[in-house]
Amino acid sequence: MELGTDRLLGPAGRAEGFLREALRWLYLSEVVVTCAALLLVATSLFADVVAREIFGFGIFGAQKFAVYNNAIAGLLGFVVVVHSGGHLRISLVDRLFPDEWQGPMTRIGDVVSGVICVVLGIYAVAYVRSSARLGETDLLFYAKLWPFQVVLPYIFLASALRYGSFALFPRLRPAEQEAQ
Repeated sequence: MELGTDRLLGPAGRAEGFLREALRWLYLSEVVVTCAALLLVATSLFADVVAREIFGFGIFGAQKFAVYNNAIAGLLGFVVVVHSGGHLRISLVDRLFPDEWQGPMTRIGDVVSGVICVVLGIYAVAYVRSSARLGETDLLFYAKLWPFQVVLPYIFLASALRYGSFALFPRLRPAEQEAQ
């Protein structure tokens, strides 16, 4: 559906069009942050190696900084994969039901996946709040850990939003990608 043509489809069409655009912008921002985190990993490790070769010692905290950014990039990879239809699932179940059931079964799977992500998101919020309340810090930088941990509830709740959108509007669901 082209942006603008949803006016012809009524409130449901407008909602679907809005969700399509919102998810697209969300995806683009997630990809930008993921790429930036990976760029920071490569830059910090490269600078650390160059400093070791030229000066005989590395950059303080460069490796730990790279580890945090790598974790953020890896975790954001979860939402990127959900958005692009590359998530893993058991395809054996597809053959257990008749072909005409595939649509409803896919929607049920999206609802179940969304509920799982909501539950995990709630636990992740509690974990991050607990970490913030306890004032947990990194042993090297003495930085608060909770700002880095915020990615945990985000990935689960953003994925729940996607799965809920796929269940409500199946046309939003990306085509599944084959395992590579």
